[in-house]
Order: sequence, then C-alpha cells, then structure tokens
Amino acid sequence: MTQNQAMTPFLQPHQLTYIKKQLHYLVGAFYFSGDYRVLDASRQNSVEKILAAVPDATPEQRALLAEAAHVRDKEEEMRYVLKLEPLVIPFPEITAAEIKKLFPKVKKLVLPPLEGLDRTKLTYLGWRDIATSSLYLVCRVNGKWKGIECRYVSGQKNRSYICTWCGRALPGDEVALVTSQIKMRNIPDGYKTAGNHLCLDSFSCNSALKTTDGIDAFLALLK
Repeated sequence: MTQNQAMTPFLQPHQLTYIKKQLHYLVGAFYFSGDYRVLDASRQNSVEKILAAVPDATPEQRALLAEAAHVRDKEEEMRYVLKLEPLVIPFPEITAAEIKKLFPKVKKLVLPPLEGLDRTKLTYLGWRDIATSSLYLVCRVNGKWKGIECRYVSGQKNRSYICTWCGRALPGDEVALVTSQIKMRNIPDGYKTAGNHLCLDSFSCNSALKTTDGIDAFLALLK
C-alpha cells in the first residue's frame, strides 16, 4: 500500500488549489531560471508556503507535502497532484430537504443540482435564481449548516470586478455586488446590509479558491 493510499484525507479543497498554484510557480522557475540559487530559493519558498497553508498537518502529512520540492516539470506536477487528490476531504453531503429548511421564508426555492456533484471541489455550495436575482449560499459552520439568502446586482460587462472570495478579476456579468440582510437588535429598523463582490458562478469560484479568508470574513458579519 502506498503512502497516500494509507493516509486519511486531510486536505480541504481550497488547500489543494493553493498547492497547485505553488506547483505552477515552481515549474515555471525550473523552466525559466538557469540559476541554481534561484531554483533552490523558489523550491524552499514554495514548500514553506504549502506547509503554512496546511498548519494542522501531521509529520507524515508534512513529509508528503514537502515532496513538492521534487516537482520539476508539468508531468511531475500532474503525478504529484494525482497523489494528493484522494486526500481531499469532500464537502459534506446535503439533501434537498436540508437545503429547504435553511431557507424557510423562500416560498419557491430554486434548488441547486445535487446529483453528480463533485464535492471534493467544493468549499461552499452556491447557486442563483436568475428570475429573482437571488444568490443562495450554503456553508458548514462548526458542524452545522448555514444558509445565506442574497440579492445581486450585476455590474458592467466592460469593467472588471474582483471577487472577494476567490480573488479573480472578472467582467460585471460574472462578478456582482451581492448583499444580504443581517438581523440587528441595536439599530432602529432591526436590519443592516452586508455586501461583497462575488462570483455568480459558484462552482467556478470554488475551483479558484485558495483561502477561506473572504468566506470567513463574510460569515463573521452575519453573526
């Protein structure tokens, strides 16, 4: 049995995406730098960043992550990623009934496609209802489901907007201003509005997530 086959999954989807980013930089250094000192520095820097991105890794897991230092070309990059993919913890399974309970005030809730969903690529679940300009977000917080109903306003197609979750700059019909009402006891009308620029294609956003900082900050506003 190989090392990664015996190992329990320990990587979050966004962590694997971050590792892929560092591998891409590392392969680029091997391709374009002829100075061995630059290569050594790039190798060390990438491995340090990878280890820092998975702070709770065990010594065995850290040893596997440190193998990134041996990746020199695209073929080795692909083989290494294939070793890591089975070690991704999938997004928890959720049913349509559970989703409906998260949005009890939405009478005609449009449900996301759950069949065939690759949960190893999801950090959060998101989908939109174009008819009502609504974006629905579902996250797992402290072992419980959290549902967030949002409204979105698309921007101009000829302008770029940055998604505060995945960090990509995309046209206004792909990244929109997304707002959600927060219940507050200490203000006159009882509500305040929190907003972020977010990807409207949540599956695409998930594939580009390298950190959960943006998600965590948004969830903190809703407490």
